[in-house]
Amino acid sequence: MTVFHLKYRPQTIAQLDSEAVRKTLAKLLENKDIPQVFLFAGPKGSGKTSAARIVAKAVNCLKPKNGDPCGKCSACLEITAGASVDVMELDGASNRGIDDIRLLKEKTFLLPASLKRKVFIIDEVHMLTKEAFNALLKILEEPPVHTIFILCTTDPEKIPETVLSRLIRIDFKKGKTKELRDSLQRVIAGEGIEVAEDVLKLVIDRSEGSFRNAQKLLTELVLACGKKITDEKVADLAWLADGNYSPELLAGDLVEGDEKAILQALEVMASAGSDMAEFRTRLVYFFQNKLLISCGIELEDQKKIGLSTEALMEWLQLLIAAGRQERDSVLSQLPLQLAVVEFLKGRKLTPVSTGVKNRKVEEEEKEKKENLSASEISHKKAIGSALVEVEAVEKVWGQILLAVKPYNHSIEAFLRAARPLRVEGETVVLEVFYPFHKDKLEEDKNRKIVEKVLKEVMGVELLMACVLGKLQRSTGPVIVPTENAVLNVVDKSKDGENGDMYQVAKEIFG
Repeated sequence: MTVFHLKYRPQTIAQLDSEAVRKTLAKLLENKDIPQVFLFAGPKGSGKTSAARIVAKAVNCLKPKNGDPCGKCSACLEITAGASVDVMELDGASNRGIDDIRLLKEKTFLLPASLKRKVFIIDEVHMLTKEAFNALLKILEEPPVHTIFILCTTDPEKIPETVLSRLIRIDFKKGKTKELRDSLQRVIAGEGIEVAEDVLKLVIDRSEGSFRNAQKLLTELVLACGKKITDEKVADLAWLADGNYSPELLAGDLVEGDEKAILQALEVMASAGSDMAEFRTRLVYFFQNKLLISCGIELEDQKKIGLSTEALMEWLQLLIAAGRQERDSVLSQLPLQLAVVEFLKGRKLTPVSTGVKNRKVEEEEKEKKENLSASEISHKKAIGSALVEVEAVEKVWGQILLAVKPYNHSIEAFLRAARPLRVEGETVVLEVFYPFHKDKLEEDKNRKIVEKVLKEVMGVELLMACVLGKLQRSTGPVIVPTENAVLNVVDKSKDGENGDMYQVAKEIFG
């Protein structure tokens, strides 16, 4: 199967994913006097190279329409197929020396073999040496009339000012949510794929604003799930659904100062073969976003976390330092773990084992007592002396799962990876271990189904609420329903890690 970001690469200006770039290029190419030297600057996956190839077609198209290439004439077809000797693409990272640029300059004076104009596309141009830039400068000042130069870069700051002053610059930005969605919809329509709305949103969130990343993720999803991609299928894909450890969860643990939880989670991720360098990159994007928000910059996601601007600056600097250490580290998780320890140094709470209860522990114990007291009072008022304890819910949990399944098997799957944690008043509090599961269960229509089944099985009106648990550090027994709906409680300390029931629990909870 051809990967989608190659198969659905934009071929005309109208197909470009970025609205701002579409408008800018359309105006430039509508004019008779088209600039001969361009600079396309922007992050990876934002469409720079695709736009450069479209410009190459536009200036050579035999039947252009308002500056946009027709895509059907012999010139367009030749360039699209990559068969034209008049369109040359040079990788600035591999051909960065002065000799490479001198050879390029010699070719610029040759007339086109079959097209109207020769087009030279230099990718990652910032990688050229100082001498190579000096050699390129003269040809950019007075390019032959039959040539077009398009320089592409992810780091325009590294290009000498003398070169920048000769270029028409077009900035490519990270894709907005709507632009990313439209880009994916083009693939979905072309391939006949069915994608759940929540899955589509998840792909967009994970793309980090890159059109290429979004389409690559969709390719991987189709390979893993087929052309019908449902919430239920994606819930089993930890690499996409953040089943191991998401930036959001790590941020929460940083705020709490829970060093042990973070180090454990990173260790588990590394053992499972996760790409720790890629995860660190995601952390940089996530916390950089939070830094901008804390400085008052308006972004699409305005959700804040409990870290000050100064703390965010310190943490980002440690993440950058971890990136420099990745190449030399024998253990892929170690640079991140060192960053966590360094960041939390001096921020740690007093350990409980010393006999001195810190404020966090005291507050948790107080909250627990208040919850128990509120639960007893509420139940006495509601059903007299017949209290509904969490043990009663655990006892019939298997029956609840079976009763939910006919209404919605996806909800049953999410509940299977959850457990009754406590009862507060008339509310059964469930502990779930993935943000995705929590969001789905809390949707109004799904919550009502669970509450309806709770009434059917328990015989009393009960509400449902969810709290997010922490993977790999559950202190209580894991609840696993069997096929005959009899509840089994697995205690790792008694059954052992080789027990059959423990293996089932391990599969469900990761």
